[in-house]
Amino acid sequence: MKKWLLLCLPALLAGLWFFWLQPATVVPETAPQITTLSAAAAVKPANTPAAKPQQINVTEKIPQPVSESFKLLASAYAAELELPPYSRPLSLDDEHLLAPNRYIPQTVPLEGGASATIVLPKFRFSYPEAIPVTLQVSGIQVSDVSVALSAESTATIVATEDMRGTPANWSATFNAEADWNGAFEISVSFSANGQQQVLKTGIEYSHPVATITGVGDSRGVGSDMLIPVKIAVHQAGYYRLRANLFTEKRQPLALLTGNAKLSEGQGEIILRAFKAVLQQQSGPYILGTFVLEKRPAVPGELTQYGDSEKAEYKLDYFALSQLTDEPWQPDAEELQRLQFLQQMAGQQ
Repeated sequence: MKKWLLLCLPALLAGLWFFWLQPATVVPETAPQITTLSAAAAVKPANTPAAKPQQINVTEKIPQPVSESFKLLASAYAAELELPPYSRPLSLDDEHLLAPNRYIPQTVPLEGGASATIVLPKFRFSYPEAIPVTLQVSGIQVSDVSVALSAESTATIVATEDMRGTPANWSATFNAEADWNGAFEISVSFSANGQQQVLKTGIEYSHPVATITGVGDSRGVGSDMLIPVKIAVHQAGYYRLRANLFTEKRQPLALLTGNAKLSEGQGEIILRAFKAVLQQQSGPYILGTFVLEKRPAVPGELTQYGDSEKAEYKLDYFALSQLTDEPWQPDAEELQRLQFLQQMAGQQ
């Protein structure tokens, strides 16, 4: 399900709950009548049956704005269910999927229109990778530039370096230590106009718990092209692998996701590409942009990451005629969600 759909649904349900909590105004079906009884008529015989209570029918309707919003959600979710969750279309507009480990620099404004920015090649690093840090400054002269790396969990500084470079670009590199593991904070300090300035940012550093070593031959099963990914597992556990599939000319086709419980040693995770997302492209393909995660086994445990021996792997030509044209069939839970959204939208 798309991110905006996941974010909008709780808000709409909360709004719907608010409207349902408002007291309903009940209007009788007929106006009340005033009847004057004589003294004799006021005495009711003992064997006269009691009058039946008036029946009032109340129909609650979902407010129109909420109903229209549910129509949009139902339509979007129905479109999502046309393709399997393990094989989603990918386009050049999906920047966060094409570069999931991208570090996004944040420019910090300084006095007098000046600015400073910490720049890193990526957000997540794996041992034994070094960590290059760059400070970019504009509109100001800086001096005494240094950088420190500290563990977030203990606030302990594990490394410091002096930064050198031009007036606009200062750089330094941290060489990895074997005990680095977890979330870290990078602090860049410098002097400017007689004042000490400090900029901070965060990264993740870990020892790979598994390593992608290669990709096997693809084969067709039903409407899916199956891609076996070979993995050397250093820690047993439940793993999730995400990877992007491209054409030979590097045009994005699909985001593929696979899961498997792996034991230590040699393992494999199967990625499946649904025929519809291949867009009549029969290869060769390129598989890359890997995100290999070891999922938490117990509450409170952190996600751990693996790496890959190569940034990408080439897949040979694949005959699409091997695949059937069967439509994707959502499971019962997904169909229940769709039915609920359609009911809220007044479509059923």
